[in-house]
Amino acid sequence: DIDVATAQGEARVCILQGLACLQQALGSLDRVVQVLRVNGYVASAPGFNEQPKVLDAASEFLVQVFGDRGRHARTAIGVAELPRNAVVEIELTVAYDDPHPVSGDT
Repeated sequence: DIDVATAQGEARVCILQGLACLQQALGSLDRVVQVLRVNGYVASAPGFNEQPKVLDAASEFLVQVFGDRGRHARTAIGVAELPRNAVVEIELTVAYDDPHPVSGDT
């Protein structure tokens, strides 16, 4: 019942929520060194095969936010249902700078 444009908007919302979680955990998005991977799950009716197009919105948004650091590997998967009747669910994996690395020298 949802068109591709609406699903793309939901994908952007997922990324915004993920970035908010990252900012809270890291203190700053400036610590993100590279977005490594995006796994996207799109609630899909039989015959719908535009999951990559839905996830394009999320990928493009990450590049807008991080530039080349936002380029990533990606999987777009169609599923019959998602929790809480969601349209899109996204798993985001990033590499980040650790300001307090553990040294091998003691």
